[in-house]
Amino acid sequence: MRPSFLRLHAPYLAAIVAEATPELTIASILNGEHDGAEAFAVDLSLWVHGALTREALSRVFHCTGRPMMPLCYRARNLSTEAMDDDARAKLMLLAIDAGAAACDVMGDMYAPAPRERTRDKGAIEKQKRLIERMHAMGAEVLMSSHATNEFIPADDVLEHLLDFKSRGADIAKIVVRADDEDELLEAFRTTVLLKRELKAPFVHLCSGKYGRLQRYVAPMLGAELTFGVRGYSEHGVQPVVHTARCVLNELNWHRDYPEDK
Repeated sequence: MRPSFLRLHAPYLAAIVAEATPELTIASILNGEHDGAEAFAVDLSLWVHGALTREALSRVFHCTGRPMMPLCYRARNLSTEAMDDDARAKLMLLAIDAGAAACDVMGDMYAPAPRERTRDKGAIEKQKRLIERMHAMGAEVLMSSHATNEFIPADDVLEHLLDFKSRGADIAKIVVRADDEDELLEAFRTTVLLKRELKAPFVHLCSGKYGRLQRYVAPMLGAELTFGVRGYSEHGVQPVVHTARCVLNELNWHRDYPEDK
């Protein structure tokens, strides 16, 4: 049976793996699993030229029983930069055929747009057909949007992700910005609102000054997952996997414990 993101017990921790070769990718996945990651997002944009073959992808997606999802975002200025969105879709379908559990479909796929959310009717129909094909192949679909330089109020985020849900996505994702305490509080309110109103798995993450704190708390308020990386980067707000595992374990410890009488 193909591994599944939707069958994991939420909230869970997914590691982002960005390496230059399939061999290094496998090593990072196994190390990430040891550190406590329960799923993986595999960034294909760093892979060296010629490595994106079905055989190599199959080795990666079968190196452990954890669910994995390829990333091939348009914004990456690396090996997948020259791809148009049709080629990007073809690569995702190849990854599913090779064993990927899910794919991350950009919310502006086929028609680049602000906040990575297209409103072009033709592009949306094309997205829906792609999602239907992915589902027919046995894979799940996460639809993502990155507005990392913007603070977006809760009601706007809800409308944004309801739109993604209507396109057939199993999991709706958005990344926005939280640069001060008021924006952090609104981010917490946003996560709670999504939990109450979206009625579907979602990922709500923040960048900015308060991004890392929000990424620890969001899973406790209803987000499906949070992402982590193996080591700190110069500009990143992603938690480190082994640290995030400890934090999430502690925050979850008494969440469902009966109240004192």
